[in-house]
Formats: sequence, structure tokens, C-alpha cells
Amino acid sequence: AARTQDVSRAKIQASIAAGLVLVNGQPAAKASQQLKAGDCVVCRLQPPPPMQALPEAIPLDIKYEDDHVIVVNKPSGMVVHVAPGHHHGTLVNALLHHCALPALDLDSSLDLDPDLGTGIGTSSSSSCSTSSLSSSSCLRPGIVHRLDKGTSGLLVVAKTEVALTRLQAQFKARTVDRLYDSITVGCPVQPNGRVETNICRDPRDRKRMAAAPYGSGRGRTAGSNYTVMAPLAGGGAALVRWKLDTGRTHQIRVHAKYIGHPLLGDDTYGGTAPAALAAVSRGSSLDSLSSLEVVEQLGRPALHARTLGFTHPVTGARLSFEQPVPEDFLRALRGLGMEAAYG
Repeated sequence: AARTQDVSRAKIQASIAAGLVLVNGQPAAKASQQLKAGDCVVCRLQPPPPMQALPEAIPLDIKYEDDHVIVVNKPSGMVVHVAPGHHHGTLVNALLHHCALPALDLDSSLDLDPDLGTGIGTSSSSSCSTSSLSSSSCLRPGIVHRLDKGTSGLLVVAKTEVALTRLQAQFKARTVDRLYDSITVGCPVQPNGRVETNICRDPRDRKRMAAAPYGSGRGRTAGSNYTVMAPLAGGGAALVRWKLDTGRTHQIRVHAKYIGHPLLGDDTYGGTAPAALAAVSRGSSLDSLSSLEVVEQLGRPALHARTLGFTHPVTGARLSFEQPVPEDFLRALRGLGMEAAYG
């Protein structure tokens, strides 16, 4: 079990059906076969089917483009990279079409969940020596960093290998500026704060991440700084801005939950639970039904990548971009009683 803890139940069942799981040298009859003490089980995994990223005519909101980089405003609901179960409609599909590039044969041996990939600057994002958009055989062509499916906002993509390598170096050196806007359940007591933990895979749910004590050796260290921009719904929610020191998977979502204020609409980390809706309603003019309506209309974690700043990998010029929150985020703010204009 220790050697297969990161393998899905479906993958193991498929391997059993294919006769690749042996019990005492014989193919397992079925997944429910009873084992006895001393039985020897050998499990070979069913190889994944080949994957291919096809160019698709998907509109892109491009904020900047030259021969080396593209900065896009990713809508919520769009997966960044092709992954098992997400072969179409991704940012990579759209970029291939935009750049007039052919279909790409991708490495399907990496069983990535599209919303639980590796973080910025990890070995997975830098291990492919030809991972520019123009010549790629790895899983995430040209993707220097990523945003979760439900997160909207700014993202930079490399068009050449030189750009890819130099942008990756900037993320690793933490010289890229990023600010994120969010709506939290409840309002943090301190108007400004810093969260430091390790972030690792949740041992109870492989599709989630979890906070662990900082420096514990479990997972990787992560640092986030937050500022309360405005209390909402009488303190039942808040507009909170985040500045990241690191870029771990689900970092803001995990850290928001860690401080007791999960992101509104984040069903993975408690932002849609009955207790969360009650907290939003408490002390405000909103009843629980109104709180539920705000969450349902949003339909995603309330998180938006607002600003992005980096040094151009070729010219050396400092580039900075800002993207106001989208309409669904604004509707949520208004539903929570924010009357002042916010973009």
C-alpha cells in the first residue's frame, strides 16, 4: 500500500482487469479478492493511453504578446494544461491554435490531476528540456506557472525555450510580483498578517493539499502575506488581498483555511459548508438563503490573480500588468453588501 498511495483506485482496478496484478504468481480474479496473511501481491500499473494536445479555436484575452512571451487573462473554469480527463478546452489547446502550431504528443505517464498539479519552480515544471510552445513533448508546454481551474486572472506563458528557462529562474528566485484578490468566509481579526506553513498532500484525500508545521519536512515550505481590503456582510466575509512568497499548489486556498477563513465558494476547503454559510450570514443583513445564493452564483473559489510583474526574459525590461476582478467576483461583492466601486 505504501508504494501505491499516490495511485488512484480506478487505475489499480484497471490494472486488475488487465491481468497485471498477481497474487502468489496468479492474476487476481477480481478487485474484491480476499487476501490471506503471507500472500505475495505484485502490482504492475496499466499504462495510460497516449495523450495529444490539439489546437482549438478558443478565444483568449491577451494582455501582452511578443516573440518571446504571452500574458493572458485566464477565465475561471478553464484548465491550464492538458491532463487525463481534460484533453480539450484547456489554455494549452487555445495557445497552440493562437500560435498556429500543430498538435502535440504529450507525456501521459504523469498522472496529474488538472487542479492538483505541481507548484511553481518544481522539478516537474523544469524537467523537460524542450518545453517551449514551439517544440514540446512534455505535459505543460510553455507553462511557467499555473492557476487552478476555478481561479481567474493573469498568467505568463513562454513562447521560446530561452524565455521559459529565464522565467522559471525568476519564479525560483522569487522576483516575480503577484497579488491575488479573494473573498474569505469571515474577516481576519488582524488587518495584515503572514502565514507560514509547510504544504503537503492531504493523507486523507489525494486531491487536496494540507498545511503542516513550518519546517517539519512534510511537503514544502510556503509563505503568504495578506491584507484585509474591506470587511463584508457585517464581518461575515471579507475582501482580502494576498502576496505570495512561494507558489505551492493551492497555497492561498490552504492558507486561508489554515487561518480559519476559507475562500468563499471553495468546496474543497470548506468555503461552501453549512458552517461557512452561517458565518457569512451571522451579524449581517443576509440570511442563510441569501448567502447560499451568493455562493451558487459564484460557482467557484473567490480567487483572482490581479497583478503580475516580471523582467522580460530577453529585453530585460520590467513588465507589470493589472487585471480587475471579473463580473462574477463583482456580483459576489455586491451580494455581500459592498457598495463602493471596486475593479
